[in-house]
Amino acid sequence: MVKVLDKKVLRELLAWKSQAITITLVIASGIAVYLTSLSAYDSLLVSRNNFYAEYSLSQGFVSLHKAPESVILDISKIPGVSYAEGRIIKDIVLDFESESIPSGGRIVTLTEGLNRLALLQGRLPREKDETVISEAFSLANRLEPGAKLTAVLEGKKKVLTISGIALSPEYVYVFRPGGFLPDDKHYGILWMKKESVEEIFDMSGAVNDIIFDFAPAAEKNSVLKEVDLKLATFGGLGSYDRDKLPSHSFLRDEFKQLRTTAFSIPMVFLGVAAFLLHIVSSRMIAKQREQIATLKALGYGDRSIALHYLKIILFVCLIGSFLGIIFGYYLGTQMVDLYGDYYKFPNLKFLFDPVLAIQGVLIGIVSGMAGSLLSIRKATSLQPAQAMRPPSPENFSTSFLEEYWKDLPVIYRIAIRNLVRRPGRTLLFVLGVSSSVMIMILGLFSRDTMTSILKIQFEDLQRDTVTLNFQNSISSDSILELTKKEGILLAEGYRAVPIRIRYGNSSKEIVLTGMPVNSYLRRLIDERGQNVPVPEDGILLNSGLAQKFGIHKGDKIQLEVLEGQRIKTEVEVTGVINEILGQGAYKEIQSLNRLLREGDQVNIAALWTDSSKEESLLNELKSYPKISGVSTRARTLKIFYELMSRSVLTTSLIIMIFACIISVGVIYNTALISLSERAFELGSLRILGFTKTEVFIILSGELTIVILASLPLGCLLGYFSGYGILSTVETEGFKIPLFISPKTYIISIFTVIITSVFSFWILYIKIRSLDLISVLKVRE
Repeated sequence: MVKVLDKKVLRELLAWKSQAITITLVIASGIAVYLTSLSAYDSLLVSRNNFYAEYSLSQGFVSLHKAPESVILDISKIPGVSYAEGRIIKDIVLDFESESIPSGGRIVTLTEGLNRLALLQGRLPREKDETVISEAFSLANRLEPGAKLTAVLEGKKKVLTISGIALSPEYVYVFRPGGFLPDDKHYGILWMKKESVEEIFDMSGAVNDIIFDFAPAAEKNSVLKEVDLKLATFGGLGSYDRDKLPSHSFLRDEFKQLRTTAFSIPMVFLGVAAFLLHIVSSRMIAKQREQIATLKALGYGDRSIALHYLKIILFVCLIGSFLGIIFGYYLGTQMVDLYGDYYKFPNLKFLFDPVLAIQGVLIGIVSGMAGSLLSIRKATSLQPAQAMRPPSPENFSTSFLEEYWKDLPVIYRIAIRNLVRRPGRTLLFVLGVSSSVMIMILGLFSRDTMTSILKIQFEDLQRDTVTLNFQNSISSDSILELTKKEGILLAEGYRAVPIRIRYGNSSKEIVLTGMPVNSYLRRLIDERGQNVPVPEDGILLNSGLAQKFGIHKGDKIQLEVLEGQRIKTEVEVTGVINEILGQGAYKEIQSLNRLLREGDQVNIAALWTDSSKEESLLNELKSYPKISGVSTRARTLKIFYELMSRSVLTTSLIIMIFACIISVGVIYNTALISLSERAFELGSLRILGFTKTEVFIILSGELTIVILASLPLGCLLGYFSGYGILSTVETEGFKIPLFISPKTYIISIFTVIITSVFSFWILYIKIRSLDLISVLKVRE
């Protein structure tokens, strides 16, 4: 049998249905974001850990110039190393007849113990010209086992047969060295038998890369130093642990961002929901003073009355929580599918922990309780005799601020006075609306930031349209030969060498790049965006690296070249420069070549090409014998916009929907509560001769002031929240500058205005249908 108060719960919900629906949607949005982010995080984390464990991803890595295989045994005997394997890694050019842009690839010899392959199709290579290719590369180029692949190896074309398609725990996120976006169409990983690669690259009985595992309880830094010491005579380029593996590093940053999103964004939604529930329940209880008094007079205790209002709040919270779980589950599956396009796991499945659903329900209930407990406590503390009387009139004393708007028309003064009379609640309304602007900006700013990165990288720092990487350093005369080719308008040569810098007790392996004094195609800039000339004496250092090590302009650091004669010297840091990608050092190229004692050499060519002749030029460069990689600005930009259309736009649309829910939830509820609270006052104004339009202007004027105050505050909150999010994903090798375009601010503001117009329209309809007789007799 349904109790009397339970029937009243249903009546109250029906009476407040429109406000209950908007609050329910706000709660559902917060819980959906929470569940989506954490379930995607769990799915990726479990898939990654399983992949690493099942296929034995090594814990340590080191590349070197060339060493006999016997060095592997030396490494494995180092205390703290449990197991080591050697392999050969070479970057190559791949030639597809249908493609004008040369593709790149990395040949990796197969290992047996560490970094094993997850074979998806076909089999491992048996013959010397067979290869297994990475899955993303095979899908992008529609390559199946049995297909032929033309590779340029040591300047000679060789046809390889694809024997299988596989994934590797070492290359979960595949991108070209020096890049930051995956280009599955033009870059892939090829695994071959070691004997085959030895023959092609004249590496018989030698290795140029060693992978190893640490022994339990090993002190990693000591082990890595010992490894570097052992390999110093073989051109060791500096060992590192798994944390610095590019693929693992990208995954780790993505996980960090997912966890940040899972806890920060829902806090905003649930905070807004708690505020709305507080306002709605306060108004409900204030309006029902007499009903509460009657119930108490009839014998209902404080507990029964508190439980009655709790049931109303709980109903809204529970429905919101369950909707959030459903939305979160669906969006989680979509997000994991989206991540599957970038991160390659053999068994990436959406995992949904029921504990998350329970947490979602509890969070929804807690937010509801936090918002309504004060109101319910107020209801239980009412004395029947006191509650039978209307509430005491509010203080209508003149505010000192009214002196500033005393010349305004009456309807505007009424609107402003109501806001000033309750500054705390006005501030909460402003925060509520501004949070929707903030969330909208957070949903859109990633596109602005990425566009800004491309602008800085390809317009300010790197102006060349084509970049050539050579397998080994070549004479700078080759650059002059390149400029004679049709289609090349300008060519500049650079020399990049791996170095280790030491300052105090800190050391770091980075790349030192030699640049021409008046380089046009590559520029260096400082914090103010001003061009910084490369020094002939001393070096320029990445600002992030300098800050981390505490290096300042004028300090002297130890520099060790990690190739050739492995020269060690002391150099002065003549300044710091800002970089987006990588952490490098820079020096004038002739000065660098003198330091290396190897003559006038280059190993990178930057080209500025005639776009109408670029395709034929690239076709010619594919067969250039010493080139190990070719990249074009046009292709990089195309990849970027393809990725943006697939991921960022989808995410932005979802965030925009959530932001609209908050905006409607706050503005619509604010409008209806104001109408409910001031029905008697507005009815009186109507009786005194105010028109319906004037009454609407009073209410909408209050809301307009709140909205106008919220817009700049929301923009500020969006900017600082974006800065906070980017700070969490900033890594040593990837610094993302915050940039939010005017377009993003305009879209965010415009969306709030649109939802405001929708709320105003409903408000106007309700004012038009206001029953003056019933409103005015309420008090009596």
